[in-house]
Amino acid sequence: MDERRILFEVDNGYDIYSFNERSDEYSRLFTGLKYGGLTEDEVRKRVEELKAQPLPICGPGYEIEKVDFILGDQEKKLLMYNAADFAKIELVRCGYTMESVEAKVFAYNDLIHEINDSMNTVIAMNELERVRQLPLKKAKFFLLMPNSYDREQTDAFLAELDSHVSNMI
Repeated sequence: MDERRILFEVDNGYDIYSFNERSDEYSRLFTGLKYGGLTEDEVRKRVEELKAQPLPICGPGYEIEKVDFILGDQEKKLLMYNAADFAKIELVRCGYTMESVEAKVFAYNDLIHEINDSMNTVIAMNELERVRQLPLKKAKFFLLMPNSYDREQTDAFLAELDSHVSNMI
C-alpha cells in the first residue's frame, strides 16, 4: 500500500471529521457516476464547490500533505475526461493492475488539459507517444477480492481516450 495514504494524527492538521465528510462525499459522487445517477457536469460542479471550501485546520488532525494527496487523487478520478466510463470498468481478480491503469489514464487526462492550454503540437505528439508507451501490468490472481481492472473494458476505454487525444492534436 502507498504510504502516502496512511494517515496519522498530528498536533496541527486538517480536521478529521471534515476530511472524512469530504472523502465520503467524493465516494458518493463516484458511485453516482458509476451507476448513472449523476452526470459528469453535475459531478464536476459539485467537486469545484467542494474544492473552493478549505478544510479547517485544528489539533489533533490529519497530516496536511497526505490529506491533500488523497483528496487530490479522488478529485482527479472525478474530473477526468469520460469519468463516468472509467467508473464503469469492472474490477476483476486477474486483469490490469489498478496502479498501472490509473497512471496511464491520468497521463492521458493531463495531456488533454495541456492541449487545451495550447500546448505545441510537436510536443503534444511526443507526449502522446510517451503516454502510449506506459506499460499496463497484469495483476496476479487473488482469491479473496477483485483487485484489478477488466482487460477488455480497459483496452476499449484507453483506445477511445487515445483517439480523442489524437483528434485534439
